[in-house]
Amino acid sequence: MLALAAGAVARPGVALAAKPRWPVPPQPARVPTIVGKFGHQRNDDYAWMRPKDWHAVLRDPATLDAPIAAAVKAENDYTDAMLAPSKPLQAALLARTHAVEAGAAAPIEVEDGDYLYYQRQPAGSQYPVFARRPVGGGAEQVLLDVGAEAAGKPFFALHWGGTFHSPDQKLFGWSQDLTGSGIFGIRVRDIATGKMVVTDIDESHGSFAFDAGGRYLFWVGRDGNGHPNSVWRRDMQSGKDVQIHAESDPAFFIELKTTASGGFVVIRMANSAQTEAWLVPASDPTAKPVLVEKRAPDLRYDVDHWNDRLVILTDVDGAIDMKIMTAPVATPGRAHWQEWVPHEAGRFIAAIHPFRDVMVREEWRDALPRLVMMGKDGTERQVAFDEPAYALSVPHGQGWGASALSFIYQSPRLAPRPYRLTLKDGASAPAKPAVANPAYDPGKYDLERIEAQTDDGVRVPITILRRKGMPKDGKAPLFLYGYGSYGATVDAAFEAGKIALVDQGWTYAIAHVRGGAERGNDWWRSVLKTGKKKSFTDFIACAEHLIAGGYAAKGRIVAHGYSAGGLLMGAVYTMRPDLWAGVIAQVPFVDPLNTMDYFESHPLGLTALPIWGDPRVPAEYAYIASYSPYDQLKPAAYPALLATGSVADERVAFYEPLKFAVRARALTTAGNPVMARIATTGGHMGASGASAALAQEALFHAFAIWAAERKWGAVPQR
Repeated sequence: MLALAAGAVARPGVALAAKPRWPVPPQPARVPTIVGKFGHQRNDDYAWMRPKDWHAVLRDPATLDAPIAAAVKAENDYTDAMLAPSKPLQAALLARTHAVEAGAAAPIEVEDGDYLYYQRQPAGSQYPVFARRPVGGGAEQVLLDVGAEAAGKPFFALHWGGTFHSPDQKLFGWSQDLTGSGIFGIRVRDIATGKMVVTDIDESHGSFAFDAGGRYLFWVGRDGNGHPNSVWRRDMQSGKDVQIHAESDPAFFIELKTTASGGFVVIRMANSAQTEAWLVPASDPTAKPVLVEKRAPDLRYDVDHWNDRLVILTDVDGAIDMKIMTAPVATPGRAHWQEWVPHEAGRFIAAIHPFRDVMVREEWRDALPRLVMMGKDGTERQVAFDEPAYALSVPHGQGWGASALSFIYQSPRLAPRPYRLTLKDGASAPAKPAVANPAYDPGKYDLERIEAQTDDGVRVPITILRRKGMPKDGKAPLFLYGYGSYGATVDAAFEAGKIALVDQGWTYAIAHVRGGAERGNDWWRSVLKTGKKKSFTDFIACAEHLIAGGYAAKGRIVAHGYSAGGLLMGAVYTMRPDLWAGVIAQVPFVDPLNTMDYFESHPLGLTALPIWGDPRVPAEYAYIASYSPYDQLKPAAYPALLATGSVADERVAFYEPLKFAVRARALTTAGNPVMARIATTGGHMGASGASAALAQEALFHAFAIWAAERKWGAVPQR
């Protein structure tokens, strides 16, 4: 054998095969399996990638079945190898992101009583510090040092609802997730002494509220499948819990809040189609909850308290874009609702913020947000903003007697800046002078808002960020983001990482597709159940409109979507693979048929039926099947793919992106890399800590650049 090998080397005219530049990707076993429930059956070669006990894995990712863990490791190793050459580019993007971000995160201060509450990011820390200081000046009091709480833990995240202080301002509470699985522990601390008051609520759904006197804590429990199923009242002096509500329908989320006046604790059950709210007097926390209005089909409402009356934001009687009603506290039911701010088509009222003498409402017109200040006498004053596309955010915890509404104003080229809307005269101005950043000049960037027309005549807004003076000649690569679900608007917000990408010569755009609420409630209700494909065709229409306008070229676009926006990515990946250089499907909901087969035990399953459809209904099952990205994969020349997930993600199971990437790779006829990266720590939002999110974004952008420039060339697929 040695002689033969030597002869082969010496023989003239015969060259040895060069070492392949790229590794051969993993080839997971194909195990044809018949799956399906509710009278439907189909074959799934990779059904074995779903753990036998997924809920056990959510609680402890280390219990993941060995064959699945091996498949995850193989995919991660392959993805790391394929992305390794882009590490210098990732580092450069990240460095530019940090430079742009410097000084951009000015803290917003929220006035409540004698204090200003805020959070700040300590230099060098991955986590914020929550603090307060007296309105009249004085020393800072640290309420929660998240970095100290997270120290030594592989994962730490606060609940998306935020932190809260008690109405008497003596207690500070938060909900913490230590695995990423959405199982929250509630913690309460005495501010003056630093002593922990609540340390043993470890199996909650996360939402909580305090009574007026700071003795009772209301919190939401969960069942073994992760559904919110109960409301409890904890006596923080005795440690005793009393159940005050048992939710029999797991299709409903449960939210707890305190009205702006501090007068009531609100227990609100809601899904996308119905709402039911109950009130507990905050000054009489052991009183029996009082029903506002019983849940009913197509009745959605939220309730607050102002001027000795209840204020109700609702879509009742066909008010698709919402109207504001009032009702007596003693008789809160629908029969007693009186119209205050009438419905106006095209004006979507998103939220209300009552103060002692004034109410401020958030609303959307022409796919842009605005603030309107309302007096008790019915007078109104609007707050104007200059950018062609921008974002507003109003933090919770604004004091009933505050002198101003605090909010943040930003745009894709303007860093977030705290503003104050003075409630006495309606004047709006920055809360503090702007801090100059020598590394970043917003004047060097152009921001546009244009519209794409769909085949059914709808005009879809597109927000565009580019370097000033760039020609519209189709040569610049395009990074196109979309979401389109749950009525969640995609804000035209500032992202330092996107500036770093645009500095590389890219155009960044947001396709505000149907499924969000940028144009009101009908903008997202029209895509429920058997209308979902509108989100996908809207995104494609936006891409084609940008190509026609010279903003991009076919095959030079990288699309990105997150979670339900990952469903959008999977759909456009299978529907129009020719449009994209690459697709980033971040924790994507790409296997809806298999997930909906288990809707009864999925943490979001029953709440999702009004969104995606009921698989028990043949027509709705057939519609899901007609777009399900995993099931729609077929032999085709697919673009580069980066699909991400997390083993502990309770919202989108990790095996969805894993299976999708594996199947796409087995079927693609092109030589573009198809990759999956499945995190073994972290959850739906990714790894914890500020740097992890920025590093992931730099990786996404490096992938985009490599995909658009075809830096991989042709890679082996099998």
